Amino acid sequence: MELIINTQLEPSFEILGLLLMHHHPKFLELSYFTEQAAELGVNAEELYKKHGPLLKRYVAEFEKKLVLEEGDSAFFEDEDATFLIFLQVLFAEVPHWIDRVEGIPEAEIHSTLLEGIEEWLSIEVTQGAPVNEIIAALEQSGLSANVCWKVMLLLQKPKQHIQRLAQIIRRNTPAYQSAIKAIEKPLQRRLAQFVKLQQEMPERKSRQRIMEIAGQLEELPIIRAVTPTLIHPMLEIMTEGTRYVGLFIDDVYQMLENLQKARSGNNPVFKALGDSSKFDILLSLNHTPKYNLELAEHLGLTAATISHHMQSLLLHGLVSVEKRDGRVYYTLQRDTLKSAITQLSRIFLCLLSFV
Repeated sequence: MELIINTQLEPSFEILGLLLMHHHPKFLELSYFTEQAAELGVNAEELYKKHGPLLKRYVAEFEKKLVLEEGDSAFFEDEDATFLIFLQVLFAEVPHWIDRVEGIPEAEIHSTLLEGIEEWLSIEVTQGAPVNEIIAALEQSGLSANVCWKVMLLLQKPKQHIQRLAQIIRRNTPAYQSAIKAIEKPLQRRLAQFVKLQQEMPERKSRQRIMEIAGQLEELPIIRAVTPTLIHPMLEIMTEGTRYVGLFIDDVYQMLENLQKARSGNNPVFKALGDSSKFDILLSLNHTPKYNLELAEHLGLTAATISHHMQSLLLHGLVSVEKRDGRVYYTLQRDTLKSAITQLSRIFLCLLSFV
């Protein structure tokens, strides 16, 4: 089955996300990136410096022509984005609701909502279930009280709420189009990179790739289409059939791979430093180069033991040899140690920034 790669953002998905950002501007600050990056173990400051300005401009341009009426904000006031993401996916999956919802029977809307709740919120609710059964399922879902409350309100008057949301989307489509035009050049570059990335690995799901790098695996749904998103730049939202992929996710890949290479590349060095005898040899060489017997006498080890340890230290570039006055002198390779310490610092400072 050929993977469909959508080359443009999904308007209703982006508009609802932009409205969330408008109501919660702190999501545009470094803390927003930090929260997202912490789950993946990458450097939030680096991502924010590189991509934060584009996201901020996107929202700022949208806000210039934003149109909100009384009562509209009720859909976006909760800082927990779970319910809003549910609505984003819902409208993206049934786009005809935006223009034709008035003519759709309420029973059909209610039925589609229940299917979406089961799929996207992982809550099992059977069609025609009584209110008390739905409440019980929501209480056991692990979702916040606010999200559960909003789901119940939506199910009580599904057509009324969906009509209101469709009106909000229609009313703010010009603001979205204006924002897209304002960031057209950098956005097109990101979209081109997104398409290229997906084409290079059409059979691999990006979330799976991230989890492989992180050493974790989980069962993933079969994906038929991939859609880019700018408003959730570091998220991957899975549905049965579609994956919504943040436009900055390729940078996350690269950072994860670099961290993995740094760990694997320096592991032998760290292992050598963890051996007390090898560590003592390096400390001794830190003062001055020495030959085999000199090291053995200084450290109270046999010449054979020194030679054994030297094989490993030479292999990993921690020492070098120089022939002088008929003797082989060992010299500490400070550049190798500096490189390993620098990589270790980057890894731990990256992780500690999320604590």
